[in-house]
Amino acid sequence: MASPQCCANPPTLNPAGGEGKVVDSFGGIKSYVAGAAESKAAVILVSDVFGFEAPNLRKIADKVASSGYFVVVPDFLHGDPLVLESTEKPFPVWIKEHGPDKAFEEAKPVIAALKEKGASTVGAVGYCWGAKVVAELAKAHEIQAAVMCHPSFVTVDDIKEVKCPIAILGAEIDRMSPPEVVKQFEQVLSSKLVTLSRFSLGLSTDGPELEVAAALHDTLVPEGNGMASPQCCANPPALNPAGGEGKVVDSFGGIKAYISGADDSKAAVILASDVYGFEAPNLRKIADKVASSGYFVVVPDFIHGDPFVPANTERPIQVWIKEHGPDKGFEEAKPVIAALKEKGVSSIGAAGYCWGAKVVVELAKAHEIQAAVMCHPSFVTVDDIKEVKCPIAILGAEVDHLSPPEVVKQFEQVLSSKSEIGHFVKIFPGVAHGWTVRYKSDDAHAVKSAEEALADMIDWFNKNLKAIGGACDPAPATSSV
Repeated sequence: MASPQCCANPPTLNPAGGEGKVVDSFGGIKSYVAGAAESKAAVILVSDVFGFEAPNLRKIADKVASSGYFVVVPDFLHGDPLVLESTEKPFPVWIKEHGPDKAFEEAKPVIAALKEKGASTVGAVGYCWGAKVVAELAKAHEIQAAVMCHPSFVTVDDIKEVKCPIAILGAEIDRMSPPEVVKQFEQVLSSKLVTLSRFSLGLSTDGPELEVAAALHDTLVPEGNGMASPQCCANPPALNPAGGEGKVVDSFGGIKAYISGADDSKAAVILASDVYGFEAPNLRKIADKVASSGYFVVVPDFIHGDPFVPANTERPIQVWIKEHGPDKGFEEAKPVIAALKEKGVSSIGAAGYCWGAKVVVELAKAHEIQAAVMCHPSFVTVDDIKEVKCPIAILGAEVDHLSPPEVVKQFEQVLSSKSEIGHFVKIFPGVAHGWTVRYKSDDAHAVKSAEEALADMIDWFNKNLKAIGGACDPAPATSSV
């Protein structure tokens, strides 16, 4: 830990940095806080030796908060970060006063304060020195999910005692936790079937907050916002490659697709599926219904014949998603849009479900489309919504651990500040994530709500796409939250 590598590139501290705020006491300790105070999922970030005023740490806190978490960054160093130039207090002296064991004890009242304010799940992320604090919290089962970034002080014996899902993000060049040690950690965790683990070596310095957010999505379950939540993949459909009133073509914009509707329509809609792909019967019913309203509809097979299979224990969602990132779907959508324009389409909308909503928001950010609809989105953040450049509708569920109502309301707040962007936001009561496309046919309430959501979607496209030449005034902002 005393290695020069440990303390390399010290930050320029900024007590006023970040989009959140500093409070004098959270669980009895000064802290930086960010995110929706009413969120049911919270994350504690534990700094390295340079403390809670590090600008990049606060950026990470804000990014995690934008994914729907309430984030607390306690000042476990009590205003006394390591100062490399201090000859009177070199690292060996400093560390005696600031052992991770002290911070572990101080973290307990912070967790208690989070629970008192209504948080039902708490995760923790630690950096270097802070990773040891997080490991201790994971051993004591004080938290529901843990992330350790380039850990120091953590041993194999620590890992053996971990009692919650844990992610370890290591560096290829690390003298404190070299890849060989991280692999030992992985071996230990592989024998602990109760613990979900995630590993990454060679952590990118370009976007560490994305790695942390992804790890939290993978681990903070079942009540958090994670893609790994059972809710994400509930009620899988019985796929039918021959279903629908339209037809499957081998290539539309270079990708296999289901198409439906009048070929000569000047208005088109792209549907981006959830993790179960373009053969889902309800998705094709939606495509046919949208087509019956005058649109040419394309449902590309962005998953390339490889939908998620819940029964495949060798390929859980955490493995599957690495091969099928929404970023790939976004890039593959561009030639589809080009093909639509080549055939004479003048206005294009896109609707995405769960996984597919992230594809759609990327298209909306790039202004590749003229109207967007997101149904119970996954992976979408407040920062994404800030960059949206076309009219957008967001249809959320009352019971949704991936985009809970608190997060959807944050999306609405951002859109309300963008007067030039029309928006419609609605949270449907009594339904859960995935209901628009994976509803149970014997659940009358779910069926009715799915039909209502479809009607809202078609209405949104009618207001924003159906006009001469595809040009129209954006629909006014409306809300039902």
